[in-house]
Amino acid sequence: MFKHILVAIDGSTCSQEVLPAAIEVARKFDSEIFVLHVSEHDKGRAVIYSLETPAGAAGMVGDAVKKLRDLGLAAKGQVRDMAAGHVAKAIVETAEANGIDLIVMGSRGLSDVQGLLLGSVTHKVMQAAGISVLVVRPSIKSAPVTNDLVPSSRD
Repeated sequence: MFKHILVAIDGSTCSQEVLPAAIEVARKFDSEIFVLHVSEHDKGRAVIYSLETPAGAAGMVGDAVKKLRDLGLAAKGQVRDMAAGHVAKAIVETAEANGIDLIVMGSRGLSDVQGLLLGSVTHKVMQAAGISVLVVRPSIKSAPVTNDLVPSSRD
């Protein structure tokens, strides 16, 4: 069913939980995993700037691919460089170009403030992709602590 899985990572806390979910699906369906990181850059008035280095982005993808291969899974990866605001488009285009059956991504990424104002990358991917999207929510361990998440003394 899901023979080719795209895992979108961005280095956020939620994104770190995406890989284990993809591993579980890949093992069940004997799938190949394609790890994608879209490196955003923005145009200032006189210069184009990015918050991460190309080496950092490549290292993030390389580490994920190595982990997958060490677990005996078929994996490859790619870093794409896109203008800010076009991450969802890059994810969907990459999925289409690589015959992906399932996109796995986190519910919240590094661009949370922009997501609140303009709509999250995950929401945009779900709207634009013609395939299934598995959204991984952060676990209680990595989620911000609020009164809703603190166990009561009765537990």
